[in-house]
Amino acid sequence: MAELVAPGVWWLHGTRGSNVYLVEAGDGQLALVDTGFGSNVEAIVSELAAVGNGRPLALILLTHQHLDHVGSAAAVREQTGARVVAGRADCVRGRDGGWLIDVHTGRSHVTRVVIGWLLHRRAAAVAVDLPLDGESEVLPGIVAMPAPGHTPGSYCFVSTGANAVFTGDLVISHGQRLSRPLAQSHADRNRYEQSLRSFAALEIGAGCPGHGEPLRQGFGEALRALTDSPPRRPSVRDLHERILKLRSFALGMYRRRTPPR
Repeated sequence: MAELVAPGVWWLHGTRGSNVYLVEAGDGQLALVDTGFGSNVEAIVSELAAVGNGRPLALILLTHQHLDHVGSAAAVREQTGARVVAGRADCVRGRDGGWLIDVHTGRSHVTRVVIGWLLHRRAAAVAVDLPLDGESEVLPGIVAMPAPGHTPGSYCFVSTGANAVFTGDLVISHGQRLSRPLAQSHADRNRYEQSLRSFAALEIGAGCPGHGEPLRQGFGEALRALTDSPPRRPSVRDLHERILKLRSFALGMYRRRTPPR
């Protein structure tokens, strides 16, 4: 069964790609935060049934347009009837006039970028029922807050009841320490740094990042420690450390999550 990381917040098992979370709104409705790769549908639906006790899924909250976060969104929407929520700046108009999230493979996912280019393959766009502009309460006690920079329409979602934030790729978790994503993965590095500083000003207890383990407490302090440390410029001296971090990131993303022993 999914792992409880904060009151009304579960970290799903059996998924690959980004972390996938389930969160309970103040009125008991359920929302999914990101969906990981396209192979996650069965695991998501199974965990939803186990945790939700028959409650339907109300919303699918997408932090941004990258494939490792939205890969299963269309299929989960179709199977559950949940509405998809995403930043309007990550969306395009479909032929029918509706909104679609413009799915991209993150530039740091080198292998997938190359394969997609060679095969002229592009992920199918996902229908978006609620495109976001600005801050908005999407369900009682769940607030969508814009965090542009990693992508133009990146969003974080705050559960006020659980005092927890779902950050997408705003940060990467390494246990009790946070780091920035690779600089080349951002659409706009300056806007990303502005978003990072904005969230560091919040008093948040638990943090649920898109990659790495959730921080059950002390997330706000860890985020402020990160913003106090300026981005490191690439150098030959720390190249080996960066390679090891990238390897750890890739292994974590492509390995299917399993329950703790």
